[in-house]
Amino acid sequence: MGTRPPSKIPWPISSFPGATPQESSGRLVNCYAEPLGDPQKPTGPAGQVWRRAPGMSLFAQSQGLSGYRGGLIVNNLAYEAWAGQMTTVTSAGVVTLRGAANSFSGTKKISIARNQASSPDVIAVDPDNGAFLLTSSGVPSAPTSFNGGGNLPQPNSICFQDGYFFFTIGNCQVFATALNSTTVNALTFITAQSKSDVTLLRGIPFSGLLFLFTTGGLEVWQDAGNAAPNFPYNRLVILPYGLIQGAAIAGFETGFDDLMWVAQDLGVYRLQWGSLQPQKISPPDLDRLIEKQVNAGGLLEASVYMFAGQKRWVLSCPGGTWEFNLNTQRWNERMSLNQATGQFTRWRATGGHPAFGKWLMGDTQSGNLLYLDDTNYTENGAVQLFRMESGPVNDFPDQIRIARADFDFVMGQGIVQGNILMSVQGAAAGNNGVVRLTVNNTAQVNTGDIGVISGIVGTTEANGTFPLTVIDATHVEIPVQFQNAYTSGGTVVDQTATPNQINPQAAISLSKDGGSTYSNPRVRAVGQQGKVKRQRASVKNMGQSGAIGDRWRVDVSDPVYVALLGATQSSDPREWG
Repeated sequence: MGTRPPSKIPWPISSFPGATPQESSGRLVNCYAEPLGDPQKPTGPAGQVWRRAPGMSLFAQSQGLSGYRGGLIVNNLAYEAWAGQMTTVTSAGVVTLRGAANSFSGTKKISIARNQASSPDVIAVDPDNGAFLLTSSGVPSAPTSFNGGGNLPQPNSICFQDGYFFFTIGNCQVFATALNSTTVNALTFITAQSKSDVTLLRGIPFSGLLFLFTTGGLEVWQDAGNAAPNFPYNRLVILPYGLIQGAAIAGFETGFDDLMWVAQDLGVYRLQWGSLQPQKISPPDLDRLIEKQVNAGGLLEASVYMFAGQKRWVLSCPGGTWEFNLNTQRWNERMSLNQATGQFTRWRATGGHPAFGKWLMGDTQSGNLLYLDDTNYTENGAVQLFRMESGPVNDFPDQIRIARADFDFVMGQGIVQGNILMSVQGAAAGNNGVVRLTVNNTAQVNTGDIGVISGIVGTTEANGTFPLTVIDATHVEIPVQFQNAYTSGGTVVDQTATPNQINPQAAISLSKDGGSTYSNPRVRAVGQQGKVKRQRASVKNMGQSGAIGDRWRVDVSDPVYVALLGATQSSDPREWG
């Protein structure tokens, strides 16, 4: 019987899939590493904890629209763009179409800005179709093509700073409007002239400066107070960090203020507030993915979000999604289950901006508007897979029996009562005259669940506790006769936890060929709430160790909080520690 101490399974603190699986130092998918205690002097049962990433919940139904392109909060309305269409969305998730179908031309990610007029003007720019005015006297209106009274060539981006709208033109011209106005003077422009063989892609307001990104470099301009019709800014400095594609930049959003982008050398660069010294932050694995996607003609799109005091910068492309954790300076991957194909692909979230105390993002699968929700471990009701893959256990002798492996999960995270909250938006008579409630979303609700309904004005007979019957994505029925017209308000709390929430499980697999293939998983419980019977989840009798190091994979699909503190493998069947 072996007596040597167990070998630690080396989990990565940043994702390193390698050019081939055998090169990998491990992967983090829909999860991230975080130090316990002082990052310089980690404490606790392990130096790190690996936590599940936040999920997503529905904010608004898009009324059948698809191809989310971006948005902006303006006072109490969010202006949101989809393919060919502009909408406004209220804090309650009510969507109003602005203009007829295809009135807002294009399918690519937009840039959008507002000024500080007493009744704000809102303008959006599609990089292929130019500028569109989205307001009339400060009131949302159907999109109308905007060319500054004939003085503005077709722009490919817009931004706002210091009272001015700035429009960038592909030929490297930049036009500025009058202060808090949409008036464009044909003479109020400059030309980014540091390079002659480039295209100007984006104007970005950041750190109180105007950043003009071309395909081969970056010019930084500052407000000089120049009187009209002169351009209000003067050039400050030139930096050799261009932009590979117009949508491959994010972090300038209000409240985020940490700029990151994909430069022409195919690397990701970060510029912190107040600095003019970008730092390369992308690992070689991500650089290779970017190169492959760009060479294949794939579109890169960057976005950001925040939760629980943490900032995340996200880069998505057809080949996958990577996420940078600004708190830890580490990378993890994101992926989503494509419900149409059954395959895991790039993260379904797209775009991202703050509104109504949330970070709103589009959904590439449903077309709806979602928000990042760190209390929800699904993706709008669909499976979110927590996956960790280790590096090779190199200090375990070759061809020695793996008697056991122990996984130190935070146990007992099953839940005994659900808390899915739905807002009531209407009530009417349904099947056989029972109350049919219109709610914001039923994605996580099942027929037979018990709902606690309160706060409904008008249809007061619906207030109480009832079993729910799911009709469709936005309607449930309860077994009480409809009597009174609906007036306003109401919430439904689904209190029924599903079996996999009550008794969550982890699937643990082993690879002995460098990560090319994994064994059939051993399924282990990670603890019902208040019924934890063991400290760790263990698998035993896994055969002999591989010649090129054993690698482990942990998958959890059950929608509960997941955290792993570490793991070991041993040739001794007895449990250590």
